[in-house]
Order: sequence, then C-alpha cells, then structure tokens
Amino acid sequence: MRIALVGFGNVGRAVASLLMNPRALAAPLLRPRGPFVVTAIGTARHGAVVDANGIDLHTILAGTDLPLRALPPIRELPADVLVEITTLEPATGEPALSHLREALRAGMHVVTANKGPIARAYRELDALAQEKGRLLRFEAAVADCLPVFTLRRAALPLANIGAIRGIVSGTCNYVLSQCALGVDFEDAVREARRLGMAEADPRHDLEGHDAAAKATILANVLMGGDIRPEDVERHPIDASVGDAARAAAAVGARLRPLIDIERRGGRILAAFRPRRLEPLDPLYAVDGGSMGLVFETDLAGTVAVQLHDPRIEQVAYAILTDLLEIAGS
Repeated sequence: MRIALVGFGNVGRAVASLLMNPRALAAPLLRPRGPFVVTAIGTARHGAVVDANGIDLHTILAGTDLPLRALPPIRELPADVLVEITTLEPATGEPALSHLREALRAGMHVVTANKGPIARAYRELDALAQEKGRLLRFEAAVADCLPVFTLRRAALPLANIGAIRGIVSGTCNYVLSQCALGVDFEDAVREARRLGMAEADPRHDLEGHDAAAKATILANVLMGGDIRPEDVERHPIDASVGDAARAAAAVGARLRPLIDIERRGGRILAAFRPRRLEPLDPLYAVDGGSMGLVFETDLAGTVAVQLHDPRIEQVAYAILTDLLEIAGS
C-alpha cells in the first residue's frame, strides 16, 4: 500500500509516526497487501520528496529538511492512496479539492482530514470514486477520531437518520466551558490559542464557519442532503454568550455550542447556535475541548458518541483507520 502524504504539518507528522507503530505495521487488514509504504511527501513551503521504493520516515521525522523541489502532479505520484491534509481553505476547498479530483481520476484511493472539499463537493467526489472503483474516506474531517462515518457504515447501515445534534467545535466548547468557570471570554480565547485549539485568528471557529462546514458534511453524507455551508444558520460565540454560559452554570445548566440538523417537510435545515442543556441531556457532560454527537434514527433509536479532549494524535488515528479500511477492501 503505497501512500502519498500531501501536507506535512503537525497532522502529517503524526500520521507518519503512527505508520511506524508496530501495531499499525502488524494490523491484520494489511496481510493481503503488506505494510504501508510512504512514497511521496509534499508540502506547500518546504518542498517535496518522492521515492518509489519508500521514504525513510525516521529520517524525515528526525528533522531532516525535505528537498526543495516541487511536488509532481498528483497523477504522476507512485501511490495507491493519496492522504490529503493540506491547510483548509473554506471558501473553495482548494487546493485540496483539485488534489482529490486528480487522485481519483488517476485511480487512487483518497483519504482526507480536510473538511473543505467534502463540504463543497461531496457528491461529485463520491460519484467519481464510485466510477473509478475507489474509496473516498474522511473520518477525520468532522470531529477528529469521533466515530461518525465508520459508525454509519458498521452499525447504522439500515437506519434512517432523521436528526443530528452535537458539539463539533472543540474550540467553542472549550471557550464556553472556561467562561462557565468564571474565566473572562477574551482570556478563554487566548488560552485556546495557546493550547493550539484555536488559530491566531479564531473568528473561523467563533463565528461558526468551521461548525457550518461540518454540519454540511453530516447533512449531505448521513442524511442525503444537498446543502452548502452558507445554508447553515450561524449564531457566533462572543462575550455575551460567554456571560450566558456563566449564568447557566450558576443554576446547574450548561451552555453548549451545538449544531442542529433536521429533516423538515422534505428539506434539510441546519444551524449552529449556543443551546442551554440540562443535566440529563447526553451532551451536558461533553466539557472542555471534547466533542459529541447524537443521532436520532428510526430503527436504532437515539445513538450518542463522544470524544474526550482530542489532540493531533487522534486526527492521525482517524486517518490510519481509513487507511486500514482501504487496505482491507
């Protein structure tokens, strides 16, 4: 299984580390095809390296700079799977979207943690993957390694999902959790930035753009919708919401940054807004940087999943599980 890693920041390096883990190397699903071999690594700023015989990941992770050469066209890479983890560009999904299209057209499987292409062009990419007989996987695109799409395929294949609600922004959840403890809103945002949970400019998270893209993916992939991120109603998280979180905590409730997706009259409606939850709600205990989702289904009833305080390693793990699924296909 030859892998091309396009994007080699913190997530890419964590993926490379996992690929050297003895448990990954000995995974039963790899037995028909042998171990994973990384044959290409490309970055936007530090160049690329391509070796059809396999790249020494120990050397790369030790800090050796990549050669300053341009990454060849995706279709020319000696790879069976493209792992696309470049920086998110939410307005168009580029350049990741073009990378995914080119890889699928060249007959590669595709794994991505980049929510942009899936939010903008899921139906197109899925149709292209089916046409080429390849797999398109993106478990890490919504909530790190929270089981979402794997859960759908493995446990809910016959169930119709009528509604989804949940916490998919660890940044917003962390900020409101801190505000509930009495921390000033701006101080909570600064701490989220220091911890690496929020970008230097946190507006993409706080204004709900990140959550809107994730809600779009969930609506379109799990509920058969055809919406865009711009169709998701957004209520930004600001200092007044932080004050409301503090007031809710004073009476035993919690304010959570929720996405709500529901089917109403043949339409899919989605929103991101702060919602006050009481202790018996399954999302009440999803605190700090944690995330969780609740699925309302016809056959399986109400299904809730949670992920506690994820880090970069959990994003990498979701990518690895996608790779293992491809290896076993």
